[in-house]
Amino acid sequence: MKIFKYFTLVALAAATFVGCKKAEVADDKKGPDATGDITLTVVSNTIDVNTPIEFIVTDSESGEDLTSSSTIYNKSDFSAVENPFTPTLDGTYKFYATCGDSISNEVEVVVNAVKPELPQDPDSANTSFKHRILLVDHTGNTCSFCPKMMAALKEVSETEDYHSKFHEAMAHTYAQTDPATSSTAYSISGFFGVTAYPTLTYNFDKSIVSSTNAEVIKQNIDALWKSEAEVGIAAAANLASQSVLVKAEIKAAVAGEYRINAWLLEDGIYAEQAGASSSQSWMSTHNNAIRYAPITDPITGYDLGAVEAGHTAEKEMTLKIEKSKWNRENFKVMIIASKKGSNGNYDVANVAICPINSTVAYDYNN
Repeated sequence: MKIFKYFTLVALAAATFVGCKKAEVADDKKGPDATGDITLTVVSNTIDVNTPIEFIVTDSESGEDLTSSSTIYNKSDFSAVENPFTPTLDGTYKFYATCGDSISNEVEVVVNAVKPELPQDPDSANTSFKHRILLVDHTGNTCSFCPKMMAALKEVSETEDYHSKFHEAMAHTYAQTDPATSSTAYSISGFFGVTAYPTLTYNFDKSIVSSTNAEVIKQNIDALWKSEAEVGIAAAANLASQSVLVKAEIKAAVAGEYRINAWLLEDGIYAEQAGASSSQSWMSTHNNAIRYAPITDPITGYDLGAVEAGHTAEKEMTLKIEKSKWNRENFKVMIIASKKGSNGNYDVANVAICPINSTVAYDYNN
């Protein structure tokens, strides 16, 4: 190491005895400049998340291994890291090392999110899928009439097997101050032409009249629900640093032209609900809030083209995490498959929910 050539024999002996001492690290965003006499390398500059990064520090002139006497720093916050260091989030990381008064070059490591993999189809010849319709409650925490719809939906979901006939999403669009709202929620409410609250919509149909009467909601569900869906859905969803990566597949029971979309939902959002009684405190914890969709125009999503009966089609989608306040631990993904009807319009053919960092398999009737 060049700097050692200027040390006295006494200093050299002391350095040999104690090894490299921790160097002072700059506090500014730029960080310290490399001195050129030590070199930092990594085994690989591109890895997947949760894969250890192994650092090697050498004397730039002699090639002597100084790793054990060096300290590795993450340049993002100038914090010392262990060697090896295991990143838990994807992104571009920058590191440098110090050994005594020597400062290494900067090394960049690209950490890739793990791409989701579809679950294995347990019955590839089967096309008898369970059917679920889509309910969207257009609501808001400052809407004093909205608890009527929330109570009706709760009653429906707790009646016999009705909850197994639908999946629900909440479009908080009554007021922009609602912590459960999002730009995507407003796009979805706009698609349905919502002007009064609460409004409950069914699939992508704009003509069904909303009601806060649980019995009417059941009747509307019964009119749309089928014992066998026209298409099945399998999916996988992995959390990344700034997004959720989704891979979804449909398998057609009925030949047709299909589209697919994915909505990022969040549970457990606390906001005091206007109009809720003291016995309805549960209404202030908002679940299934719509946060993001990769495409809202059209709301039906991505075109998969014509799919023959028994055949499959798949799509990879990226759902952006637009706000830092969104709670990643409470995310889930709603997958919506739609089919083109005789009138040329697409309507929901089936719906599935995929947990984060997990998968959902085809849901067969038998």
